[in-house]
Amino acid sequence: MNVITSIPKFADRHAYKHDLAPDGREALAHMLIIPEHGIAGFIYPSLRGGGTAKVRTTLFGPGLGEEIHEEIEGEAPDLDFDDWRFGPLEMAIVEPHHKVELRWKGERIQFDGTYEGAYPVYAFSSHPDGLPPYYGDDRTEQHGRVTGQLTVDGKTFEVNGWLVRDHSWGPRVWGLNQHYKWFHAVTAEASIHYFEMQSFGRRHLQGYLVKDGRMTHLVDAEYDYTFDENMMQQTFDSTVFDDEGRTARVECKAFANIRLDFDPITYLCEAPVTVTIDGVPGAGWCEFCWNKDYYNFARQHVAKYGQ
Repeated sequence: MNVITSIPKFADRHAYKHDLAPDGREALAHMLIIPEHGIAGFIYPSLRGGGTAKVRTTLFGPGLGEEIHEEIEGEAPDLDFDDWRFGPLEMAIVEPHHKVELRWKGERIQFDGTYEGAYPVYAFSSHPDGLPPYYGDDRTEQHGRVTGQLTVDGKTFEVNGWLVRDHSWGPRVWGLNQHYKWFHAVTAEASIHYFEMQSFGRRHLQGYLVKDGRMTHLVDAEYDYTFDENMMQQTFDSTVFDDEGRTARVECKAFANIRLDFDPITYLCEAPVTVTIDGVPGAGWCEFCWNKDYYNFARQHVAKYGQ
């Protein structure tokens, strides 16, 4: 889609590896959303400032008999994202912020696909408020199409759908978030992302709206949602407001859930979703971050008080 925007174009150099402090991290999340097969997951390469690399692919959903996780970690100080070859992952940036080749050659999971951006990449540094410094120097979000083949335990699925691509670098102190919502929704006509963080008693919300061929910053979002008995989000409905006075309405339904335990202080509760934006169907992702102590306590009361 040809998109008009006053948001400055983000430099191509940021598609690649950045200089990191010894305790810094850089990661690329490729969120797979395949509702027609009941499968979701992610392919996730990351680097540490000290030269450690890690790759992980996770798959889950009703189309699989169980969650599947494949991961490898090791020293790779000269690795970059332009032509990544480490462990089961091969990733090549063919065109910065537009086209990426992805291949995963794991024991149970194999993937061979191509991602092409459908909408412009959005950088958090393009907004006057920027990114909270405890969560990175900068980050980008983008929606695009992915085509290819996914094979799980010898069974092959054709993939032709939406993918969320997230790139972040710098510090990452997960536990400073009392809670956050990382939300994506995309159709052939519109694209929406926002990241609402709650830390130090403050609310930080940032994101964008692409609608009618125009990309703008968001100024606010309203939402409502429902949980299951494990406090995993099942529906998520939202209205977003941009800096030109426009709105868009999103309605979402989860087709899978998984709870991730990447951090000693927080849980990530994931919900790949089918969506409509102003009535047009598409796909998306809704991630809630919770402090573990709060989540474990609140889950006991979610049926009575959390709806």
